Amino acid sequence: MVKKMIHTSDKEQLILQAAMDVFIEKGRHGAKMQEIADHAGINKALLHYYYRSKEKLYSKIFEFLIWHNMSDLLSLLDSDLSFPEYLRTFIWNYTDLLKENPKIPLFILKELSEGGDTVQTVLKNLVESGKFDTSKALKVIQRGMDQGEIVRMDPLQVVATIVGSCLFYFISEPIFKTLFVDEASFDRERFIQERKESIYQLLSYGLIPRGDQ
Repeated sequence: MVKKMIHTSDKEQLILQAAMDVFIEKGRHGAKMQEIADHAGINKALLHYYYRSKEKLYSKIFEFLIWHNMSDLLSLLDSDLSFPEYLRTFIWNYTDLLKENPKIPLFILKELSEGGDTVQTVLKNLVESGKFDTSKALKVIQRGMDQGEIVRMDPLQVVATIVGSCLFYFISEPIFKTLFVDEASFDRERFIQERKESIYQLLSYGLIPRGDQ
C-alpha cells in the first residue's frame, strides 16, 4: 500500500514535540510562541518560519500525531487477517504506541478539556482528504460478524470498547497506582505486557461465539 505521507523534517518534529510539551503544561491559550521556541532550543524567528501562528502550530501537532501514529494501525485493515488476528494485532500495537508516547493522551485530554474543536477539525480534514479512512475499521468488524467470527452488536460499541480498554491505564495510571499498586514491587513493563493479553482475552470472550473458542 502506498501511503499519502504528511512530511515533516527532523527540525519540525523537534518543534512539534517541544510545542506539545508547552501546550500540555500551559494549555493552548496560555502557551506563548517564545516559550515554545525556548523549549525547542531555537529562536522565535525560525519558529515563525515553520509556523506563522500558534493556532497553525497547534493544529499541525494533531495532524502529525494522528497521521504519524495511527496510519500504521489503520494500514493493518488492508491486510487479510481474521478478526481475532486484527484484534490481537491492534491491541498489541496500540498499547505499545501509548507506552512509548505517554504525552499523547495528556495532550489530547488537554484539548478535549478546552472543547476539542481543533482536533475535530483536523480529523474531518484528514478524512475528507482520504488520508484517514476510519470506515475500514467498521467494515472489518461488520465482515467479522457476517463471517460468524464474532457475535453481532453495534460496530461503534466494539470500536469504543477496544480503544477504551487500551487507553484507560495510560490516562489513569497515577490514580490506578495510588489505589491498587505497591510501588516497591510493581514491575510496570511486565504489567503492560500482561495487560495486552488480558485485554485480548476479556474482549475475545465477549466477542467470539462460544462454540468457536
